[in-house]
Amino acid sequence: MDLGLAQTLVGIPVMYGLLSANEYVTHRYYQHNEVGKVDLYQTLRKMDKIPKLDGGGHIEHHAETYDDMSLKTDNPTWMASAPAQRMIGNKFRGTAFTWGVTRDMCLQCIPTVFPVYALMGWSIPETLAIWLPSMALHGLIWNALHPDMHGLPEVSASDGLPSTWLAGLRGSPYFEYIRLNHVGHHVASGKVNYNVCLPGFDHVVGTHMSVADWTPLVREREIKEVEGALVGNMM
Repeated sequence: MDLGLAQTLVGIPVMYGLLSANEYVTHRYYQHNEVGKVDLYQTLRKMDKIPKLDGGGHIEHHAETYDDMSLKTDNPTWMASAPAQRMIGNKFRGTAFTWGVTRDMCLQCIPTVFPVYALMGWSIPETLAIWLPSMALHGLIWNALHPDMHGLPEVSASDGLPSTWLAGLRGSPYFEYIRLNHVGHHVASGKVNYNVCLPGFDHVVGTHMSVADWTPLVREREIKEVEGALVGNMM
C-alpha cells in the first residue's frame, strides 16, 4: 500500500460519512421498518419477490423502554405480551451488536464503501485497511453505549465486540452527547435522531432533534404504544 498523506486524510472523513449514512439508513428503514411504507417494497412483497423485513426486534425494544431508558422487564404483564415474548432468550433485549449483527452491518456497507473508495483510487487492500478498523470501532462504541444505558449486562467477547474495551469513555463529552441524542430518539418514539454512534446524517436530512426540543416530551414511566410493535397487552 502506498497511500499519500493527503489521500489518507481525505479517506477518514469519507469513511465517517459513509458509515454515518449507513447507520442512519439501517436504523430508520430496516430497524424501524420505514421501508415497509415504500410502494415498491409493498409491491414486491405482494409478488413474494423479497423477504419480509420487520426490524429484527428493534421496534419491540422501543415498546419495552420507558423514557428514563429503564426497561419493563420487571412488569409481568408486559413480559407476557407479544412484543416481550419475541425477545425471549435475548439477554441484551435487542440492544447489542452481537457477532451476527456485526457481520450483517459489514455486509450492508460493502455496496457503498468499495465503489466510493475505488473511485478515489484506493485498492481493495487499502480500503480494507481503513474500513475494517472503522467497523470494529463503531461496534465497540455501540456495545459500550447501548446495552449499558438500558441497564443491561456488559457484552462479552463470546457474544460480540466487548463493551468493556471502551467502557472508560462512558461519561465523557462524546459519550454523553451520543447518549442524550439516543435518549431523544426513544422519547420521540423513534421518529428522530436515527444516528447513534456517528452523528451527522440526521443533520443532513433534517431528522435531528436537540435536547432542548425533546426534553418537554419526556413521560416518566409511562407505557406508550410504538408504531409497528407486535400487538399485545401492554398495560
